[in-house]
Amino acid sequence: MSAKSEKRGYLYVLPAVVLVAVFSYYPFLKAFVSSFFIENQMGELTAFAGLENYKALIGNEFFIQSVKTTFLLAVIFIPVNTVLTLLGATLVRRKSRFNEVIGSVYIIPLAFSMSLFALILKQILSPTNSIINRIFHLNVVWLNDRTSALASIIILCVFLDFALDYVLLLSAFRKIERNIIEASLIDGTNEWQRYFMIELPLIVPTLVMTIFIALKDILLISAPIMLMTEGGPFRSTESVMFYYYIEAFKGHNKATENTISVITVLFSALLLAVYSLIQKRRRHA
Repeated sequence: MSAKSEKRGYLYVLPAVVLVAVFSYYPFLKAFVSSFFIENQMGELTAFAGLENYKALIGNEFFIQSVKTTFLLAVIFIPVNTVLTLLGATLVRRKSRFNEVIGSVYIIPLAFSMSLFALILKQILSPTNSIINRIFHLNVVWLNDRTSALASIIILCVFLDFALDYVLLLSAFRKIERNIIEASLIDGTNEWQRYFMIELPLIVPTLVMTIFIALKDILLISAPIMLMTEGGPFRSTESVMFYYYIEAFKGHNKATENTISVITVLFSALLLAVYSLIQKRRRHA
C-alpha cells in the first residue's frame, strides 16, 4: 500500500474518530476529573474532594442495593437468555421453508420498540387486572412484589434481546462450511455427535460475544425498569443505571453522576479487556 493510499484511509476514518473523541472520550475525561471535586449546579468545580465522592457513593445503601439488584438480574438473565437464544438458533439452523417461517417469527421483536413491548407487558401483568392471573387462575401481584417484579423485568429483557442474539447465532451456524459436516457424515457421526462435537464448538466465539452483549445490556438497563416498575416496590428493583438516572436527572446530584459514570466506564472497559483476551486466546489456540 502506498503512502498516499494510507493517508487517504486515515482521512476516511477521521470523522468517526472526531465524533468519538467529542461525544465519548471528552465527556468521560471531564466526568473523571470532576469526580474528584465538588461541583455546583452550574458545572463549576468549587473544591477538591479527593476520594470522598467515591466513599460517599459506596457508603450509600441505595447504591449498594442497586448493585445487588443489577448482579441478581445478570445472574438470572444471562443464562436464561443464552439458553433460549441458542435453542432457537439450533432448531432452525438447517435451511428449509418451515424453518424460514419460524425464523421470521423469532425476529419480530426487532420491528417494534422497547417502549411498546414494555407497556404491553405492564398491562398484561397489571396488579389489578392481570390477564395472566385470569387465564391461569393465579393471585400474583406481579409489579408490587420484588421477586415477581424482577421476574417481569427479566421476561421483558429476554424478549428484547432474543432476536438480535438469535440472528448472530444462526449466522454462525450457517457459516459452518458444508464440507466439515459432510466429512463428519462420512465418519458415521449421528446428529447429536455432530452438534456437540463439531457445530457447537465452532460457534463458541459468537456464543461468547452474545453473552457479553447480554452482560452489557443488563449493566446498562434503565428504560425497562423505568417503564415497568419505576424502581419499585420501595426502590427494590433499581439497577445501577436507574439509580444513576434518579440521582443525575431528578436529584441533580453532580458528585454521584460523575462518580457512577467513571465506575461504569471503567468496569465496562474491564469487561471489554476480558472479552478481547478470551478471543485472543481462542485465535491462538
